[in-house]
Amino acid sequence: MKTNRFLVFMVIFLLLVILTGGGLLAYKHFFAQDKSYLGTWERQIDLRGYVIENMNEWFADPTVSAHVEYDDTQVTVKTVLKLTEDGNYTENIDAESYEKAAESAKLLAVSGLRSFLEVRLQNAGTNTTDIGKTVDELIEEALSMTAAEYLDEKGPSLLPPLDSLKSMYDISGSYEVKDGIMKRFSRGKEVCESYFTKDDYLMFTAPAEDIFEKSLGQSMDSSDTDLKMLYDYPVMYTKD
Repeated sequence: MKTNRFLVFMVIFLLLVILTGGGLLAYKHFFAQDKSYLGTWERQIDLRGYVIENMNEWFADPTVSAHVEYDDTQVTVKTVLKLTEDGNYTENIDAESYEKAAESAKLLAVSGLRSFLEVRLQNAGTNTTDIGKTVDELIEEALSMTAAEYLDEKGPSLLPPLDSLKSMYDISGSYEVKDGIMKRFSRGKEVCESYFTKDDYLMFTAPAEDIFEKSLGQSMDSSDTDLKMLYDYPVMYTKD
């Protein structure tokens, strides 16, 4: 009799384990909210085009500028996005990355200045081989300073001021998530975006219809200057 009771107990116990485990799996699969978006993310803002445009304007010779070639130096500034479980977020320009971008911008600008002078020489019917000196040597001989020093002293501003970038990209506020859509609220405006996460990536793919029951604030559109970076889709972040 005791044996039968023990067997019945074991069968019931195993059934409970199976049912509980199956229930948890079903809950996780069908009901548990995906929170893979939580955490700290970063993205790179490409400022290479900004540097090249400023340099070409500074040359003040569109005919020559059209033939100027720049090297492949990348100029990027990092922003850090933090999404917390309490429904708040912040995104801020990383000041250290701005300092590194300033150095990269100078290297890119110097490559453009070299190319500009080479094109000028070619247009005059000569080249550095004929002269027997490099462009850098010619600059130092003529100006008693390096190309980088000359740009520091006489050249254009290569990057937007850090405060200007912060005014654009430093944001904070609250957010909601539902069915692959995130609605973020900041500066009195809100924006809904489709998003997904995969491995170490968070991607905002496009504006989305507001499917949330409550409103966080006034909707924004692509004419708004605030948060305009949210419209440069797709916007990709990597896990910090």
